[in-house]
Amino acid sequence: MNQEIEQKGMDEAGNRPGIGESNPVKAGRRFFSKIGFIFLAGSLAIACVQALAIKLVYRFFPQWMESTTGVLLVTMLVMYLLAMPLMVFIISRLKSKVAISQHRMTLGQWILAAFMSYGITYGANLIGTALTVLIGLVKGSAVENVLVTMISGSNLWVVFLFMVLCAPVFEEFIFRKLLVDRVVVYGEGVAVVLSGLIFGLFHGNLSQFSYAFFIGIFFAFIYVKTGRIRYTIALHMAINFVGSVLPIWIMKLSHYDEFMEALTLVQTNMAEGMARLQAVMPGVLLFAGYALVIFGTAITGIVLLLVHRKKFKLMPGQKVIPKGKRFATVIVNAGMILFCVYWIAQIIVQLIVG
Repeated sequence: MNQEIEQKGMDEAGNRPGIGESNPVKAGRRFFSKIGFIFLAGSLAIACVQALAIKLVYRFFPQWMESTTGVLLVTMLVMYLLAMPLMVFIISRLKSKVAISQHRMTLGQWILAAFMSYGITYGANLIGTALTVLIGLVKGSAVENVLVTMISGSNLWVVFLFMVLCAPVFEEFIFRKLLVDRVVVYGEGVAVVLSGLIFGLFHGNLSQFSYAFFIGIFFAFIYVKTGRIRYTIALHMAINFVGSVLPIWIMKLSHYDEFMEALTLVQTNMAEGMARLQAVMPGVLLFAGYALVIFGTAITGIVLLLVHRKKFKLMPGQKVIPKGKRFATVIVNAGMILFCVYWIAQIIVQLIVG
């Protein structure tokens, strides 16, 4: 009974505690400003430790920075060993927290969520990529995604360690559990959208923001409905594996680089080019099969989202923000404004310089 009362955001007398507050908007702005400042501090901490680590490595071990694997190791190690644990400590100091009721997901439900997750990621990534390409055409040069370039040129096991194991655990714990536990008091809707926004901006580039924002919302929805972070960690691991490790592995197995070289050679030397194409044809078929499976998985996920769209219902919170005041309360405050400005500036710089 108490869990039902807690989920509906009411006390045992049936009242919503937030309604009785003298100025819920002012109190809410102070609260969300703290959230913004905390995540801004975490963002600056990551930037500082990475910059310092790169400077020190360049000075004492410059050979480490000659490969993308070395750069990935240096930047990711300091982030996951120093900066993100510091973020966890800072966010944990914000005591306001609501215990979310726990519910189990069946294996079938998790698989369904996995298809939906990939549908969201694939669809949103297409939008982000299209926007990035369009901006590149306007400015006259392609916009480079530094992380994608780094991952594609790095050791596969290093990519697996950071992208599939480390990133999902830390990111889900910080952007879902720690954040949602503290914000859900204002309603599940506020919690899941803010989780998606902060998670998306935190990636620092437009192409990643587009899918990180939407998948962040979906993962936050799953968390508020289950109260168990292990489900979203597993989903995040699956998405990162399919999006980073698997394509690199498939491209290597299929001799993708040799295929592209053969296509180029066909334009100048038809006979030799066709001979090389025939040699790598098994790999081409493997890559084509992989692409079809990925496309089919994405379409299936999008269809499932549309079929089950009516089930995505969000409960109000214990503290009620008046209608028409949510954006002003959650975003228009010093902390959140500075956090958003910092990351939007990073995205703009990446688009201009990248």
